[in-house]
Amino acid sequence: MVPPFRHPVVGSALILALCLTVFLVNGYSVLPYFGLQQDEAIFSGALFDNPYPWYSIQVGQTSIPLMVMSYLGATKVWLYAAVFSFFRPSVFSVRIPMLLLAAASLWIFYRLVNRSSGPRAAAFAIVLLATDTSYLLTSVADWGPVVIQHLTLLGGMAGLLAAYQTVKYLPLALGAFSFGVGLWDKALLVWMLSGTGVAALLVFHQEIKRHLSIRRITVAGFFFLFGALPLIIYNIDKDLETFRGNARFSTENLPTKVVLIPRTLQGSALYGFLVEEDGAVTPRGHKTAFEAQTLALANLLGQPRASLNWHAFALALLLVPVLLFTRHRRTVLFVLITMAVAWTQMLFTKDAGGGAHHTILLWPLPLWLIAIAFSWISERLGRLGVPFLISTGLLLAGASLAVTNQYRSMAIRNGSPGGYTNAIFNLAARLPSYTADRIYLMDWGMLDNLRLLQEGRLPLYWGTDEVANANPARLKRMLADPKAVFLTHTDDRQIFPGANDRIKEAAAKAGFRPVVRETVYDFNGRPTFQILQFEPAP
Repeated sequence: MVPPFRHPVVGSALILALCLTVFLVNGYSVLPYFGLQQDEAIFSGALFDNPYPWYSIQVGQTSIPLMVMSYLGATKVWLYAAVFSFFRPSVFSVRIPMLLLAAASLWIFYRLVNRSSGPRAAAFAIVLLATDTSYLLTSVADWGPVVIQHLTLLGGMAGLLAAYQTVKYLPLALGAFSFGVGLWDKALLVWMLSGTGVAALLVFHQEIKRHLSIRRITVAGFFFLFGALPLIIYNIDKDLETFRGNARFSTENLPTKVVLIPRTLQGSALYGFLVEEDGAVTPRGHKTAFEAQTLALANLLGQPRASLNWHAFALALLLVPVLLFTRHRRTVLFVLITMAVAWTQMLFTKDAGGGAHHTILLWPLPLWLIAIAFSWISERLGRLGVPFLISTGLLLAGASLAVTNQYRSMAIRNGSPGGYTNAIFNLAARLPSYTADRIYLMDWGMLDNLRLLQEGRLPLYWGTDEVANANPARLKRMLADPKAVFLTHTDDRQIFPGANDRIKEAAAKAGFRPVVRETVYDFNGRPTFQILQFEPAP
């Protein structure tokens, strides 16, 4: 009789269950500490009072949102319309659904690698992805957005692989539909789709040719177009605006984009962005036993800032010439070509590819390559192979978990800077007491997150355009309105530098001066937002 933990099916189920548990627990433990960011809540504009989707269609008396931006679909609008019918908007109801979808991607990734590279590589891959710091944090705070991108890409790849291996039409239809939905969710999926397509044609051209038929082309094409239908409707109506307005070549910031690969792999790309660096703020003490344990563990581990995944990836790249002469040859080529084609587009697309939320779109392919390399090494080691794979997996996973704990400890101590400041929760709680007819936002980062947290009850208006373009009479009426308030960041917290000076200068020309009605602080007691009104200058 085979012991349960050594039975292949039971063992795989245990590994998968353990990895999913670690991922979900880890994600849940960090999600309350970051404030809701503007882009993370951008879907809220189409859900609450006075909705303004970028593009919608009218069906009877109902307006159905299709696009949020020219390249961003309304997938999250549809999803959160269902979520918020059961749960009120909060940091938990916004982030837990994304965490669950990211966990579903883990499960699909495991099945994909298992089908293509074997159970050893699949077990190693799922351990790496479940503990990967960058994948976890960009999924919890889905400002990219990236979660649905990962889910639809992996779902599409898994569906097409299953269609090839089983010669069935259902997985083909589901895979093609998944790709289409992903393209609607965010048109930047074209990076990974083009990489996948080029790699498949170069590596699996014989298989594609052998299985190609009019019926399969029709099924795949129909369901892909059906999944991407909202994006297609928009671009037919708007003369291909998605692609005309966003596909621009540029060589700017190439060095920054290049170093993002190792920084994202080792989990260090989000320091100073998602969590405030030490020394930038007076640290906050722990308030719960869990926070105390988190801080103590970070100190015990020496506050590590980088995992070992970049080193593992570099080793896997060094092994590629050898792997090309093994049974993994074509999978390795597929992964490398897909990454190369997608990454090249990131490097040379203007105003894209310069943040971790773009680099992470390559995931989980780098971890797939690592898993293949280390599983191959273990196969060469005979009886020592399984102990080697287990010990190496635990080492890499442990290093990643330590980095994630470092982020959690910094979030507890220091909070978050910029658009992720937790002061947004305090601001959302204070604004209703002003009973303002108009709330003018004078800097970026306060619109959709405030709308979401207050469920559309706040009369929010952009004030920056008024300052830049309004005629003197209109600007004077705006400043003199006793039922209007103005929101700014404090001078040291401005997202757009000079925003505060511009409103003060415009007000002075109109004969007004600002009066600070209230300063709103973050959880560390740091002044972050100001609520202003204006009065005639003496």
